[in-house]
Amino acid sequence: MRGQLSWLTLGAAFCFSIAVMAGEKAPDSYVKNMKDTNAAAQNLRKSVTAKDYAAVAKDAATLKELFGTTEAFWTERKTDDAIAAAKAGVKAATDLEAAANAKDEAGVTESAKAVQATCKTCHDAHRERLPDGTSEIK
Repeated sequence: MRGQLSWLTLGAAFCFSIAVMAGEKAPDSYVKNMKDTNAAAQNLRKSVTAKDYAAVAKDAATLKELFGTTEAFWTERKTDDAIAAAKAGVKAATDLEAAANAKDEAGVTESAKAVQATCKTCHDAHRERLPDGTSEIK
């Protein structure tokens, strides 16, 4: 009986630890990084629409840095799909910056879509929206 209680307690503790890990509150530094990324992505949309290549290049450089920070965050957590998404974001932002500097409208459009897709891919897999509008890492 005592052995069964020990196993039951151990099992309950394990299940509780998984539940706690499933909804991790993001550190303030990561929340700031995500808010900055969102702001840069919003600016990018406006810059692309206006065909302001200098602004697109600036937004792309900002996003490249922010995706690099995102990559470091997920690398610490050894989360392969999120690391891959962040690397794809760095590449898309790098391609976007090059296309903007070359004033290549088709390249800018394609790379801007790739940047947006990177955000969605990672959010779908790793962001959980809470009823109060905030997010947790899943």
